[in-house]
Amino acid sequence: MERLIDAETGAILFRHPNLRGIPDLVVEGDGYTLEFIGSTLLCLDISDPTGMARLLAGPLKGQLPVGV
Repeated sequence: MERLIDAETGAILFRHPNLRGIPDLVVEGDGYTLEFIGSTLLCLDISDPTGMARLLAGPLKGQLPVGV
């Protein structure tokens, strides 16, 4: 994935280097957007890293030892 950072907003964009076109599916969440062509991730746009952290934290919390 290619990584681009917007100097003004700090948004981070990861884009598939060889895949171009209009996405089949766009998933917008709290501070992030995922775009897919078929089952392949076309790009991940992170405008608010805390939103992405919350998304990833849910599944990880179940794997942490009790008391952490």
